[in-house]
Amino acid sequence: MNVSSRSYRGPLRAVFIAAAMSVFGGMSTAALAESSQLAPQTKIRLTIVQWMPTRGVYEKWDSIGGEFLISDAGTVSLPVIGTLPVGNIDTVALAAQISKELKAKIGLVETPHVTVEILEHQPVYVVGDVNKPGEYKFHPGLTVLQSLAMSGGEFRPSNGLLGAGDNTGYVGQLREIENSILRTRIRIARLQAEISGEKEMRFDLGSQDDQELAAAILQQEKSILAARINVVARQSKSLVELRDLLGAEIGVIEKKIDGTDEDITSIKKEVASAKSMVEKGIALPSRQADLERTLRGYHANRLDLVTAIMRARQNIAEATRNLEGLYDKQQTEVATELQSAQAALDQLQLKRDTTQKLLVNALSSGMGAGAPGGGLTLAFTVTRRIGKTVNEIAASDSTFLQPGDVVRVTRKVTASAQPSPQVTQLPDMRSEQASQ
Repeated sequence: MNVSSRSYRGPLRAVFIAAAMSVFGGMSTAALAESSQLAPQTKIRLTIVQWMPTRGVYEKWDSIGGEFLISDAGTVSLPVIGTLPVGNIDTVALAAQISKELKAKIGLVETPHVTVEILEHQPVYVVGDVNKPGEYKFHPGLTVLQSLAMSGGEFRPSNGLLGAGDNTGYVGQLREIENSILRTRIRIARLQAEISGEKEMRFDLGSQDDQELAAAILQQEKSILAARINVVARQSKSLVELRDLLGAEIGVIEKKIDGTDEDITSIKKEVASAKSMVEKGIALPSRQADLERTLRGYHANRLDLVTAIMRARQNIAEATRNLEGLYDKQQTEVATELQSAQAALDQLQLKRDTTQKLLVNALSSGMGAGAPGGGLTLAFTVTRRIGKTVNEIAASDSTFLQPGDVVRVTRKVTASAQPSPQVTQLPDMRSEQASQ
């Protein structure tokens, strides 16, 4: 029975190992097949599992495993082990080296199971005549042509050597700029009429190429002018009517004050008469007191009327101030818009002149490039660091790149339309490794 148990222990452990590495390390067939060299700035993931005989399971060592970065010196710093030189070894060799180091450092009976997975390679760099030079992510099998596509393709300067589609774009831009200039000029004419207080704007349509468009824009600006004039007129009319109404109210109050003054004079006479009669004993003192109370009421009413006049005059002053401010605000807004429109017109005219020059240069260069004996080619060079040396080698668009390569793209105008000379293709480092 014991013999049978021992005979199955080896196969069972193999099954456990495969299961543990698939669960803990995320190892797949593709990961096993990948045996790339670990260049500087390569990001790796280290997974370590150990068989625990007492529990019959594999235990993952999270405290030692994790994500690490290969330094520029070609080393990696790991817990417990310390700094390990990576050199030009691959992931399988590094995993084996880490297993041996852990067994020796910790004093294990059996070697732990280690996997090394490449998470991110050192990026490649694309410079030269490309649209978006910069740093790009590397993946195995990346070619020079693919890196050119990643960087936005061939740079297309705005000063020539353009295709018919680019020339058509310039023509469209010129037409759009001309339309914008026309709109701005008609707008300026409307603003000038508005700031001068004129009710009609003038603009000569006879000198315009697209008179239909100019007439439509002119009609729109006339509608805007009429609407703004009507807005100002309605607001000013409301303020004038308010001011007149307040003036009429003051007139009515002043008449009330005149009537109150007459009543006060009459009451004063009655009070004097009542006072004389009380002194002679003819009338009661209460009569005199009632008259004096009535007199004080009339005085209070008069003060209220005077206060109402003061309030009405204050409202008249405010309405007058708003009426004057309405015209000042309108003039300020129009002057600001006119200044902005003039600046926009200057910018549009400058943009039009620049676009016209670019179109002329593009047409001239296009004719030159299209003539017999002219053409364009792209030349590629790859700068690659091997150890401590940096080599610059001519490459083709099908050259395979390595992590950290710098691809330089150069546009060249050839003297004749002959095929470009054959360039030396960089060796495929993966095929060399396979042969070794």
